[in-house]
Amino acid sequence: MSNKSILIVEDDNRLRKSLALEFDERGYEVTEANSLENIPQKSYDYALVDLRLGALSGLKVIEHIKAFSLRTRIVVLTGYGSIATAVEAIKLGAVNYLTKPTDMEKIERALRGESVEAQESDQPITLSQQEHEYIEYMLAQNGGNITKTAKALGLHRQSLQRKLKKMP
Repeated sequence: MSNKSILIVEDDNRLRKSLALEFDERGYEVTEANSLENIPQKSYDYALVDLRLGALSGLKVIEHIKAFSLRTRIVVLTGYGSIATAVEAIKLGAVNYLTKPTDMEKIERALRGESVEAQESDQPITLSQQEHEYIEYMLAQNGGNITKTAKALGLHRQSLQRKLKKMP
């Protein structure tokens, strides 16, 4: 895949540099960014976007990229996967959603739109994970608005904020 451009949006400097080096060695023209403000507004073939960029959601980054580069094939890479955010990412224009850790072959296949097998887990989903997933879903439904989400969940805003801080 020579001469393909990729935007890597990741706030973990070590991971971003490692991914950039891997893609560069595979013949991609790599652009790196660690936040929404640092993304050069140009057309990209591909984008790899972290779901959590400090206080910013990667979902906002997907919207931002699609606003100036409609043809960009975006893959979300996250350590905090949930069905709700996966669905929202796909609705916003991502072509795939991968959870960390993963390997470069899976990332490249996902970028090309090929099917990537989900990681199998021997462990059933815990109540805590289910709660986390539902909160993520409700946040997505309310556009990331914590006050609206807390009201919809029947919680005080501060209680929801405490729960969000405890989430991985």
